[in-house]
Amino acid sequence: MRESRDKQAQKNTKHSNKNVIIAASAIAAIVVITGIGSGYAYASNSAYGSYESRVESAKEVDSKLAKKIAEARTLVKATKEADVLDKTVLDALTKSIKTGEALKGVPATSHATKWNLWGTSKAKASVVDDIAKADDSIDAIGKAISKVEASKTAKQVKDAKDTLNKTISDAETLYKDSEGKVQDNKTRESLKTAIDNAKKTSGDKKADVKSLTAAKDTLSKAVKSVNDSKNAKAQADAQKQAQEQAQVQAQSNGASSETYSNSGYSNSGGSYSNNGGGSYSGGSSQYTQPQNSNNCTQYGCNGYDYRKDFDSAGGGTAPITKDNINQDGSITIGGDSHGNMW
Repeated sequence: MRESRDKQAQKNTKHSNKNVIIAASAIAAIVVITGIGSGYAYASNSAYGSYESRVESAKEVDSKLAKKIAEARTLVKATKEADVLDKTVLDALTKSIKTGEALKGVPATSHATKWNLWGTSKAKASVVDDIAKADDSIDAIGKAISKVEASKTAKQVKDAKDTLNKTISDAETLYKDSEGKVQDNKTRESLKTAIDNAKKTSGDKKADVKSLTAAKDTLSKAVKSVNDSKNAKAQADAQKQAQEQAQVQAQSNGASSETYSNSGYSNSGGSYSNNGGGSYSGGSSQYTQPQNSNNCTQYGCNGYDYRKDFDSAGGGTAPITKDNINQDGSITIGGDSHGNMW
């Protein structure tokens, strides 16, 4: 009987132990499941937090991209092909703008939730990729902008150098042609110095627009000084020549007497005389012909007396006066009172 009770006790003990094991296993399973659930929840929350942080970064990068695109568009609008040394840089900038435009904005997905670890991780990867591409686009646009600016500067330097070289060439010609034609030769010496300095600046590979322009301005001032000196000398020479001509004319016009010599006649003090002996006195208005071998008197020769000649109206012959004695010595005989020639 006792043996039977012991066996029953052992059987009960085994059954009890089994129940304990089952209960323990169940508890362990619950703990494991609870742990897994807690870990998943933590991972999901952590992933979503990281995703949100990346989204904020993406928004900042997108804002920078938009500003860079606007800057590039402004530059393209303000720059003509003639403003750059290489027009391909403008094409490259325009292309980089189009690429940037396609990347504007932040990618969004409905799979990014706190309890969807896989969806959140995928959305985060998309945002990270977008950030990287936006950064690359910003960098590409920035480099394209720099190349355009550099090409513009190179064109400006070239234009400034071309202008300086043209000024140098003109200045050298002026320097050669102005020798002996300036009022102050120091202006030519200053011009030569300015030419030499301008050549040095033009030959300097590091010369910028400012230094090239300054050299050109200095040379232009020297050129102006020489031209002003040339004009001053030319004006002074012209005035001197005019004064000399005026003096000669004054001496000619201011002579107290004139002498005309032709066929033996001369004029002195308003009186005319003939080498043959005849004379006219302006004061007496009478021509005097002295008697000579031809029996000439002051009224005619060989008995002729002009006082006895009368015209059809009874007027006498006009006497010889200064008005009918010509400069070549000949005498113009007047007509009668009716205009008829004798």
